[in-house]
Parts: sequence; structure tokens; C-alpha cells
Amino acid sequence: MRGDASGSLPRESVLKIDKDCFVDPDWIQDYLSVVIAVLGWYGVTVVSVRLCNSRRKGIHFYIGITPPVQAEFALRLQWLLGDDSQRVDLNRARIHSGLKGWNKLFERVGARLRTIYRAPESRLTAFFARSGAGIV
Repeated sequence: MRGDASGSLPRESVLKIDKDCFVDPDWIQDYLSVVIAVLGWYGVTVVSVRLCNSRRKGIHFYIGITPPVQAEFALRLQWLLGDDSQRVDLNRARIHSGLKGWNKLFERVGARLRTIYRAPESRLTAFFARSGAGIV
């Protein structure tokens, strides 16, 4: 794409998903299974998932991943995981303009993120062993 500055952006290690509704805890557990499966199809490992209520009308998910991925691919994964459509469109424009802070979510003042999933250490150790990278 002409004028596309997305190649200069750093890789993303956190996917951010904006869900504009509140659901029961068992739905969130099902969503975690979907997140792990979908990202696994693309060779991406879920390290952790944190959530908090959004400033207005729903839930925000922060999905720690490894390996980090290019911004355009991170946006695609976020869309596949059900990120808000308007947010996806806005973030696409931010990426193409080269904006480093393209992936923002806005929280209530004092909002706390709650960890709802952490990968078993054995999965992370196996990933780092395969990749040849040391565990930091």
C-alpha cells in the first residue's frame, strides 16, 4: 500500500480485545478456550489473559502472546477474536500511518486488571526450548 508506514512499528506481545457486553463467567471460560485454540492455529502461544470492565459498556481482554507479531497481524488476530469492529477500522488506519501507540483501550480511572489465565510453565518452557531463546 502506498504511504503505508506499518513496517516501522514494533512487534506486539499483547493483543487487546474490546467486547461491548457483559457475560456470565462460564461464557468467559468458553472464550478463553476459543482464544487459545485460534491463536494456536497461527502458531501463537497464549502466555496470559487479563481482563477488566471497560470505561463504558463491557469487558476488555489483554492477551499476552509469544512470539510477538507484526502490528498488522496482531490486528487481524484481534479481529478474529471478536474485537469491536469500529476499533478495528480505527486501528487499521493508525497502523498504516505508522502510529506506535495504535492499540489503545480506555479504562476507568483506577481500573484493575484481573488475571484469568496463565499458561502452565511447562508449555512456556517447551516453547522457549523449541525457539532456541532463553527464558527471561
